[in-house]
Amino acid sequence: MRRKIVVVVAISVVNLIQVIVDTRWQMMFVYLIPIFSILYMFALKYNRHSRKKWKKVLGVSLIIIYVFFSFALPCFLPMFTFPQPTGNHAVGTKILHLQGNRHELMIQVWYPTEAIIDQERSPYMVDGPEVTASLSHMLGFPSFTLRHLEVIATHAYMDAPLSPRQSSYPVLLFSHGLGGVRNQNTFQLEELASHGYIVIGFDHPTYAAATVFPDGEVMKNQYPNLPRAGYEELDTHMRIWASNSKFVLDHLEALNQSAPFHNTMDLGRIGMLGHSYGGATAVYMLLHDDRIKVAMNMDGGIFGLDNMPQKLHKPLLLMAADTSLDQEIFYETLASFTDEEVFEQTGQTKAWHKENMEEVFARRERMLKAGANSIILPNTNHISFSDLPLYAPVLLAPNDDPAEVHTAVNQVTLRFFDDHLK
Repeated sequence: MRRKIVVVVAISVVNLIQVIVDTRWQMMFVYLIPIFSILYMFALKYNRHSRKKWKKVLGVSLIIIYVFFSFALPCFLPMFTFPQPTGNHAVGTKILHLQGNRHELMIQVWYPTEAIIDQERSPYMVDGPEVTASLSHMLGFPSFTLRHLEVIATHAYMDAPLSPRQSSYPVLLFSHGLGGVRNQNTFQLEELASHGYIVIGFDHPTYAAATVFPDGEVMKNQYPNLPRAGYEELDTHMRIWASNSKFVLDHLEALNQSAPFHNTMDLGRIGMLGHSYGGATAVYMLLHDDRIKVAMNMDGGIFGLDNMPQKLHKPLLLMAADTSLDQEIFYETLASFTDEEVFEQTGQTKAWHKENMEEVFARRERMLKAGANSIILPNTNHISFSDLPLYAPVLLAPNDDPAEVHTAVNQVTLRFFDDHLK
């Protein structure tokens, strides 16, 4: 009995240290092992005359509970690591607050730096529980589920000096999707920065999962149902997203004069990329702002245009998931429900869904005829082009390997922007 007590005390000390250093709710059943062990030992002590079979059943049951909860929860919601950027530069990052002209935005910049010894890397979710709670809600998880994102380290060094190896660097703007956040594509933005790009991601307030301003004000997503809206409603919101993007572009001159950039942004070489509705925003900006020279739309539609272009005069890449373009699956799924079931779940008729899908695909085809390039990635879905599959691979990416998909996305992204901005 004494030996068992010594073992339990030792485990308790180790667990206590881990709780103090790095508390994660996924590990709560591991942290409770000493309590379960003590209860088990007392149960055995005061039930010495119980049948041995009962003791074995209890012991096996406790082991099964331990194994399942100790390994399943961290497996479903892992402490993941981002892939090591493959470029020649280390990565720096800086968070800035832009105000003026009826706009207030939070932006984050990723840029080339030099390797920094003994400096901690920036955490993934700097803004903490407000953002992770909103992301959890968007994914249908309890609000506390993604709190561990606050302690996951990225490969970027906060407020690091910019690398002096080049006199100037091309600039890329990144726009998140509906309900997303400015750093939702960290796997991609760090990779671009390591290859010599200055990348600027920015939140769209009231559309982002949550935007936290320096004074503590939190602006949450006010349009949670917009991703399920039709093309006509989605068209009407593009004016705001384009205005936010133009506001960032208008501030590049001043930003370029500040630390750590000191006139190293090449404002004659500006591109834009985005995911989902952010990708649609990149297309819109390419066609409406001369400062954007090249754009990439990752699995987004075409929205907000009064007229579709007959011929593109600047490079545009439409990168898509194979499942997003599979019309057969869409129509089969729609046909599997009755008209009443579809209306009850979506508030729209089957005819509305068919018309909406046909218009979305027709706009894509017209853009391709105008000269846009297209690449379709196999074994992907809509969120494959973001960090989200890393949050819960078993739940959000059961049929693909997020690391492989992200590698493919980065290869296509680098090749495209290198061809047109370098």
